[in-house]
Amino acid sequence: MDSPLPSNDTTEAYSSRVPWQQIEQHKKRFNEKLKELAATAQDDELPLAELAEAAGTRITTQYETHERGNVLLGYVNDVPFVLGSFVSSRFRFGKPLLKTIVPYNFNPAVNHTNLHETEQPTSSLRALGAELELGLYHRDGSAPSDQEVLRFAELYRSHARRLGITPTVDREACMYQVEVHVAPGVGYQKTRASINGIMQALIAACEETGLMTAIIASYPILSDFHLTDDPKVHSAVDVMTSANARFPEYLKRKADVIARYNINADANIVEVFRNQGCHIHLDIAGRSEALALFTFYTMLRSATALANSALLKGSPFVNGTCDPELLCTREFLRQTTVTGRYLEMPITPHLQPDGLARYSYLIHSEQANAVARAMLCDGSLGEDISVMHNPIGRIRPDLSPSKRICTMESTGMPTNISASRQAAALTDFEFTHVLIENYFRKHGTNLEPMMEDKTLWAIVGPLSTEKYAAQQDLSDRYCTDVEIETAAGTKMSLVEFYEMKRRYMHRKLIGVPGVTPRDIDEVYTSLNRMLEPPSGIVAETIEQYIADPTCRSTGNYGRILINAFEEEGGVVGTHNPDAVLRVANRMHDALVQRYKGG
Repeated sequence: MDSPLPSNDTTEAYSSRVPWQQIEQHKKRFNEKLKELAATAQDDELPLAELAEAAGTRITTQYETHERGNVLLGYVNDVPFVLGSFVSSRFRFGKPLLKTIVPYNFNPAVNHTNLHETEQPTSSLRALGAELELGLYHRDGSAPSDQEVLRFAELYRSHARRLGITPTVDREACMYQVEVHVAPGVGYQKTRASINGIMQALIAACEETGLMTAIIASYPILSDFHLTDDPKVHSAVDVMTSANARFPEYLKRKADVIARYNINADANIVEVFRNQGCHIHLDIAGRSEALALFTFYTMLRSATALANSALLKGSPFVNGTCDPELLCTREFLRQTTVTGRYLEMPITPHLQPDGLARYSYLIHSEQANAVARAMLCDGSLGEDISVMHNPIGRIRPDLSPSKRICTMESTGMPTNISASRQAAALTDFEFTHVLIENYFRKHGTNLEPMMEDKTLWAIVGPLSTEKYAAQQDLSDRYCTDVEIETAAGTKMSLVEFYEMKRRYMHRKLIGVPGVTPRDIDEVYTSLNRMLEPPSGIVAETIEQYIADPTCRSTGNYGRILINAFEEEGGVVGTHNPDAVLRVANRMHDALVQRYKGG
């Protein structure tokens, strides 16, 4: 079949010209020297000769000037490969140039024929990490100050340490949003325990500060969504505003959403873009660029991604307004910006004929304020832009330079208040990734054998952008009641889909290190218990969904929130900030009931 993936012939030809071990050695030595020089850097000097001597390869830059963004290239047998990149000076925020060079750790010479030679010779259950975004507010709906959010973050860290969970909490674009980290782990029980610990630490910090949580896919209550006064946030506003201004359709989309949700007329695009998501990271074996692209194109564009997203959806409120049609508004908000367009596949600067030029251009032309975002290159509107907020995901060659970790990142999952649902979706991604890696080791990027296995094709076969977008829209309207259509053309409920996966995983993951039959059943039995409980008792209220041990995490959460809004005097499709606030307070109070005191 036709696909945008680099063919096996392409990846093998690259590897035959460039031994992967040489690239690894050059990158490792380059990163070590870069770290050493950056520690004492004071200016924007770029000592290419010194870096080249340490790396053991000739180093050039794609462009002559260093004022604008640029790409550093090493060479093996006169074949270039990316060592690192840096953004324009306006996005460096006064830092010396060397401190802003981001290493590029993917190895384009590692493919399915030599992946077994790397430090990860066989497939296994990869440790998965995630970040959960949430909002903070006062019980009366007023916004917390910057100092209150900082104090909340410090208290969260303190409680997280006591509970033995990862204490990392980061600020987000909005001043009253934070992001908490799920530590890399393996398996459903450990992941659920970690997220339960996060919830407990959040509630403990709330009790000490008087703040409330908004753990939901879109920031729900009446708010100006005031942005953090941070240079990185300002740069994102600049890039997104500039990109949208070139496409009148997206200026109209923004205006329509402002009217739909009674948002301030002068709000910028980031203040309109009130998403709260769950970002999932999985390591890429051997730092293989081809495997990263293959994972993105299959797993993240598949019925699996749609099912997990639908599982976590449920967020009908924006700015005190209850949407007239949607049970989840997150993807609708994303569609207000051209940077949120669907991405067919990230750019590869090595394995596509024009990849390096397109990647470099986005960095150099200041259309990407972070180098990894230049890989999210989309030209479907007639010019290349970075769709850094696309609803599918990213591939990341830029994480942890000392460990040189490369990940695939799913950005299409909403935040959900249920620790069990979040943990199940995360662990399902772990298991699905094993299928993908096993397949890649045998067949590379050739999709034809996958098509012959009808069940595997249904689970991870890539959907067209049009079909993927249409099904996202349907799950926004129906959440867990949606029927999904797979790449194989089969249509099924979420219960049927996860039962199909359970049976297939039992057959295909036997013998994979770290996976037992019980591990598989824990995930998929839990998923189907939440979707179709054997007792027939399903949560109908917020309090039942969050805190009732007989039926928590069951039911259609979007519908539960709509019902709660009507109970609080709201009318669907209207702006009623008081009713939305009462619903949000009930969500928080139910969390307190569930988690206060452990």
